[in-house]
Amino acid sequence: MNLEAITLKLRPRGASEAMDLGVRLLQRNAGAVYVAWGATVAPLMLACLMLAPVAPWLPTLVIWWLKPLYDRIALFVLSRAVFGQRVGVRDLDWRHMFSSGLLWSLTLGRFDFARSFNLPVYLLEGLKGKRRRARFKVLQKHTRGNAVMQTVTFVHAEQALMLSLLMLSYLFMPRWLDLPFFDWMIGKDAPMWFTLMTQGFYILVLALLEPIYVASGFTLYLNRRVELEAWDIELDLKRNLPDDEGARAVSPPHLAKGTR
Repeated sequence: MNLEAITLKLRPRGASEAMDLGVRLLQRNAGAVYVAWGATVAPLMLACLMLAPVAPWLPTLVIWWLKPLYDRIALFVLSRAVFGQRVGVRDLDWRHMFSSGLLWSLTLGRFDFARSFNLPVYLLEGLKGKRRRARFKVLQKHTRGNAVMQTVTFVHAEQALMLSLLMLSYLFMPRWLDLPFFDWMIGKDAPMWFTLMTQGFYILVLALLEPIYVASGFTLYLNRRVELEAWDIELDLKRNLPDDEGARAVSPPHLAKGTR
């Protein structure tokens, strides 16, 4: 890993500041992230809407359950962007994204509230078995609670945005005043058009919030590695030592070869 190519200012940060750095990272690379998201995730979500005639609640459940898959696409783009690399849809490494712990993430790991923080270990470090469990234990020390609170915060943000969109549509459609709108919201005999509309709102909410969630978890992970491996000190040494001395400085392990 060429640490000198990293586009973030490396230094130990508090958890809130580290997660806010993820928002800034996403802002700088929003085009690449959302193009990849729109080209790959949006068609899959829209295809899920075809399940509505089978059961009105099924599309929402499937779209929600597949979040770990969507997150990998956003993280793949961001993990390259942090080193100044521009990634297009054609550059996505599907084989790697599908083979690095995805099955676990879609089953028992789906209920892990620290999944945004753990995702870089699956996708970028390539560890398995005991080594991966040991890695999680080291990284999550003093940090897991922050990752869990991040997930809880985004769950509430999703609900608030969904309710806001529904109420906004209600206020802008006066003819709905005489309809059992609130009964439909809790699933009582809702017509198909209303079901598809609410599910469309849910897709919009996820498209907005999920990349932010992934980016914040990623920079929280990077911050933990800065704490453990002193990347900021390594960079300062390389910049201040003569070229021949800096070349002999010990580089921290590659993102794909985490050992601590």
